[in-house]
Amino acid sequence: MSRLGNDEFGLFVRNFIRGAGVDTSHVKFDEYNQTAVLFKESQALQEGGVTALEVTVDTPGAFSSINRLSNLLEDRAIIGAGTVLDSESARLAIDSGAEFILSPSLNEDVIRTALRYGKIAIPGVMTPTEMITAIEWGADLVKVFPATGLGVQYIKDVKVPFSHIQIIPTGGIDLDNAASFIEAGATAVGVGGNLVERKAIEVSDFERITRKAQEYISIIRNARSYEGIPVERSNN
Repeated sequence: MSRLGNDEFGLFVRNFIRGAGVDTSHVKFDEYNQTAVLFKESQALQEGGVTALEVTVDTPGAFSSINRLSNLLEDRAIIGAGTVLDSESARLAIDSGAEFILSPSLNEDVIRTALRYGKIAIPGVMTPTEMITAIEWGADLVKVFPATGLGVQYIKDVKVPFSHIQIIPTGGIDLDNAASFIEAGATAVGVGGNLVERKAIEVSDFERITRKAQEYISIIRNARSYEGIPVERSNN
């Protein structure tokens, strides 16, 4: 990648890639064209079968990105906000088009804000006490992090008393362990760098991202079928 639009979104993409360790010293800003890299990345994921995409609000231009992606993908994918730490950030994300609010921690105000606007609240939890507290506060699902640190057995164990709680493990999820977490009782899994690879973005290989997404979707569907969980099939 050598050129980005000279706009808020372009700054967001540059900072995002720089944060991933990619040298951006040779990136130039185009005064006449809008940035489209993140759109291509998101479209690649959507074409691969991913139906929920998260934009973390701790990066420059995040709210603008949420708004643009929501308009771009419309009913093809749900766009949500991640790393939401307070109610104001939650409100701004929702105003921008976020359909779900995902937090790294358990914050009642953030949950209440999401619910007030009819959005999905997914707080971050670790302990059984935090899980049940989140549900009592109205959370729809809970994010368990770090998934690989706690392990597959942890998910399986907490699902015994909390079979009614929908859990999304995140952190270290890859093609080798995704199925195990689903089979342990997870509703879904959150995947980041192991899906949207830095090298693929650096060389604009968005087809690779699509293929990787398809691999994850196939593995998860097979795991759900194995566990007897109904799977919504595409008509295509």
